[in-house]
Amino acid sequence: MEGYFQVGYVRKKHGFKGDVVVRLTADDPTPYQGLDAYFVEERGKALPFFVANSRLVKADEAIVRFEGVDGEPEAQAMVGRGLWLPESLLPELNDDQFYYHELPGFRVVNTGVDSEMSLVQVVEYPAQDLFEIKVGGREQHVLIPVIDPFIERVDKPGRTIYLCAPEELYSL
Repeated sequence: MEGYFQVGYVRKKHGFKGDVVVRLTADDPTPYQGLDAYFVEERGKALPFFVANSRLVKADEAIVRFEGVDGEPEAQAMVGRGLWLPESLLPELNDDQFYYHELPGFRVVNTGVDSEMSLVQVVEYPAQDLFEIKVGGREQHVLIPVIDPFIERVDKPGRTIYLCAPEELYSL
């Protein structure tokens, strides 16, 4: 959703009165604990869901009751839904830092690779995050691990990522 970032999701229902378990997926969930509202995507629009009450059960999980979610069917309908916040709530980063949601569409330059490349998305897996990169006019994309040794620098104003990943990772 344009202008929003995903901070977490509804993991499962809790009990039979409408409570749900919310998981915060941010690297540091602390700033997002105890908020009064989250946004949920509905037909491409951000709808606010106000928190009636909340209690932290882990550093990254809370049991939440949303206003208007008063029973098991409504809670079950929330399961799996992403929770979003306005980008204005994101902490400021240093020039050499970036948020994943900023990167799609960035030009990619890699030492030794002479193709025009662009970043499609950052795929987040539990074991390893990956850059999905479109190389030239190919139909297939390559996946490059998001690790410090492969990232030379990120030029946010120039919308370019400079990588130094092995050329072999680009061969299909």
